[in-house]
Amino acid sequence: MSAAVHLPEGPARTLTWAILITAVGNGLYLAGVVLFLTRAVGLTGTSVGIGLSIAGLLGLGAGPAVGHLADRIGPRTIYLVTLTAEALATAALALVHDFGAFVVVATVVSIAEQGSRAVRGALIAQVGGRGRAHLRGYLRAVTNIGVAVGAAGAGLAIQHDTYTAYLALILADAVSFLLAALVIARIPPCPPVRGVDDGRGIRRGRLDIPYLGVTGVYGLLSLQYPVLAVVLPLWIVTHTTAPAWLVSPLLLTNTLLVVCLQIRAGHRVESIADGVTITRHAAVLLAGGCVLFCASAAGPPIVACLLLVVAVIVHTLGEIGQAAGEFELSFNLAPDHAQGRYQGIFGMGTGICVAAAPALLSVLCIDWGQPGWILLGGVLLGAGLAVGPAARWAQRTSAHLVDA
Repeated sequence: MSAAVHLPEGPARTLTWAILITAVGNGLYLAGVVLFLTRAVGLTGTSVGIGLSIAGLLGLGAGPAVGHLADRIGPRTIYLVTLTAEALATAALALVHDFGAFVVVATVVSIAEQGSRAVRGALIAQVGGRGRAHLRGYLRAVTNIGVAVGAAGAGLAIQHDTYTAYLALILADAVSFLLAALVIARIPPCPPVRGVDDGRGIRRGRLDIPYLGVTGVYGLLSLQYPVLAVVLPLWIVTHTTAPAWLVSPLLLTNTLLVVCLQIRAGHRVESIADGVTITRHAAVLLAGGCVLFCASAAGPPIVACLLLVVAVIVHTLGEIGQAAGEFELSFNLAPDHAQGRYQGIFGMGTGICVAAAPALLSVLCIDWGQPGWILLGGVLLGAGLAVGPAARWAQRTSAHLVDA
């Protein structure tokens, strides 16, 4: 965090430290879990991928359910429960010795993770108050710092390439959840927000179709998240003349830009209208990034490298803008007394698209090549243009809303 960035005060500062701790643990986990399961446990890469996909899909429904529980009891209390569940489930990976056990444990991890995500959204809404979207952007930057630190630390274990070293990464991640729970316990209990039926049947459990429409639009936009982590490495080695080593500095560029610019972008968004505007601009940038990725397949190595660098920068600026708009709309189009459930619904909607994205984008961008990039850019641009009508529809049916 730069010197110009100051920690929030009070409970928000406490939450920030907890998020940083879990982010470092997640960096250790993300860098080491696949290697642990393949090199230490003995599963194949394909079986790990299939198991993680199954677990991810089975865990998606936990968000709304656990979020609703947080609305009724209070997010701080339920967050302590989900953090503890994440710690136990992650530590249980040490007991995995075959594919069946792996799927069971990974599913429990996914359920706990999705539940924590929804409850964390409700807790951010309470401790952040009117500045909750700004706080969420701040926490995204902090998360990127923590993951980068954790991933760098994981390199020490990976160099040893032993069962004990990989197991240490998994257990360190489990401990990070317990440490975060100890930090969160310092936040005073947050009572549930009592509300009345706002005309959309929230208390009666009806579906909020307009909010689901906004969720669907951002779900389509979230197809861009796996572009750099999943598609870019394959694209570079199979369709361009750029060297494979370029992947690492490109991913580092993405991380640094998010850390430096996400908070600034969040401060530009003060209302739902601002969220719509920045999302539209982000969609244009994401579509432009797709065109640049497409163009990088032609030309000598130096041209390919330059185009890829510019493409990653443009894509990342679009990613930052989309996130800022997403935070504003996901919080402020939801009723205050049901933030947990609504953040769970929003997370489930985008989670479905993120889960499907690796397979879908591999076909579009790797198998189809350049035409696939153009099609992806068109989808992202169309989704960005649809944000405005979707948000206005949700606002018209939301009597509780007062646009800042």
